[in-house]
Amino acid sequence: MKIQNVLIVGGGTSGWFTAASLLKLCPHINVSLIESEDHPIIGVGESTLGQINDFFHLLELNDDEWMRDTGSTYKVNIRFNDFYKEGETWDYPFGTSHERMYKMKHGWMSWFALNYHKPEKFHRGTFATTFNSVGHLAKYNKLTWQDRVWNPQSDSAYHMDAIKIGQWFKKNRCKSIVEKGNYHTGTVVGATKDEHGFIKSVVTDDGRHFEADMFVDCTGFKSLLLEQELGVPFHSFHANDGGCLLNDTAVTCHMPHEQPEIEVTNTTTCTAIDNGWVWDVPLWQRSGCGYVHSKDFAKNPEEELYQYLVRRSGKTRADQAKFRTVPFRNGKHEKSWYKNVCAVGLSNVFVEPLEATGLLCTHEQILRLCTALSSREGLVTNSEKQMLNLVCDLEIEGFKNFIASHYSFTARETPYWRAVSEDIDYDFVTGFNDNLFVRYASEKYVANEVIYNGQTFDDHNDGPRYVAAGMGFNPICKHTLELNKIHNQTMTDLTSESMDEDERRIDEWNEEMYNYCMSIPTSYEFQKNTIYKEDYV
Repeated sequence: MKIQNVLIVGGGTSGWFTAASLLKLCPHINVSLIESEDHPIIGVGESTLGQINDFFHLLELNDDEWMRDTGSTYKVNIRFNDFYKEGETWDYPFGTSHERMYKMKHGWMSWFALNYHKPEKFHRGTFATTFNSVGHLAKYNKLTWQDRVWNPQSDSAYHMDAIKIGQWFKKNRCKSIVEKGNYHTGTVVGATKDEHGFIKSVVTDDGRHFEADMFVDCTGFKSLLLEQELGVPFHSFHANDGGCLLNDTAVTCHMPHEQPEIEVTNTTTCTAIDNGWVWDVPLWQRSGCGYVHSKDFAKNPEEELYQYLVRRSGKTRADQAKFRTVPFRNGKHEKSWYKNVCAVGLSNVFVEPLEATGLLCTHEQILRLCTALSSREGLVTNSEKQMLNLVCDLEIEGFKNFIASHYSFTARETPYWRAVSEDIDYDFVTGFNDNLFVRYASEKYVANEVIYNGQTFDDHNDGPRYVAAGMGFNPICKHTLELNKIHNQTMTDLTSESMDEDERRIDEWNEEMYNYCMSIPTSYEFQKNTIYKEDYV
């Protein structure tokens, strides 16, 4: 099929990100957008991951263009409080760990060995700072453009107001849609189809028809075109439906800063409580908070969030919070592109708010769509749709398993946390070649055959390592050290002398990074002087 005219159905972050991307990367495509004036914009999150830098780079978007207008801040880390045990904290910083890892006698396993032999000094909260300089920036809440110990362009992401950033794109990057008369308002309620089942036009509640060669479904959880009109099945990830994720609702609120010099940090904080967890995303003037939970366990979620806010900020500030309940469904559609409809954002997939995969799935799908439409001047056959769907599906399965690992190894004892650790069967099948549960099992239980296609853990991103360390999953015990079969360079020559040498390296590194961090500005000072300038009020 040859695609020349694309209609985006739905605005919000997904719709306007898609529009801006098509305008920039596919100039041969005529882009239109229709959105409802009455439908509330959910937004897919306020926290992002490092991959968004590649997306913004392709759009030639500079931070000083948009951050100030949207109240956004820099993010370099995700902090997990009380996920493994109450009172314990571990970090997942951005950036690479390879430089430090290769300086250790046994790579990653040097820390796991030290954690096994000296757990008080090398407790679970020390893994990030052992291997990653960004872990130190997060620990001391510091930022700098200096690239001495990190790459600011790739090792950072953003805290952003998802609704504001969508509207900023509409106003600043999509003007030509309005100027060409391609912007429409109206509530789309259905569609007409041709003899092959392709959508011919979408229909609004007042009877107007809008035709296009292709339609991008940005209608949120209702998935009006992909699911309702074309009948593409939705596969739930929820435990009640046979999946491995338990949460289905978020209660959200905004908390204005009282002490921004302290409250503006470079870290998204996730804190486990009795029936789920609370996110805390520091924007420039406020924080966004949300309690992610299962309605089967949390009987009074607003009260639980309120009590968390009292502990966090005091009763006076907690009393000012206004709560909004946002139900969500986690899962994916069997196909993300079917016939002439491609779904982007919540209309395609949602895992859950943990690890900021909502916006990640959105902009990665947009880039796949733009690649398909630009590579052969808009000619896209069914085989290319199948390839795009395959990549999208593998990505989603990887995210699902990665997020599940944050729950599966918990030692907490409330009914909710016992359910996620004891009652749910986790997925060892889908996404097999990159299934972290398969890799964990191979490593800890010393598989004689490498059951993940010959790749060692070092061939993958660092994320699973941080989760494993933080959640108490140490593959080392006394007898595995003697088997000489364990992966990732842990050999039987592990000696007290080699561990002493690694400990010395870590101590010197920690001292060096402490001195460096004390010489650079805090996150608030840095952004006040670069993005928001001295005169910002």
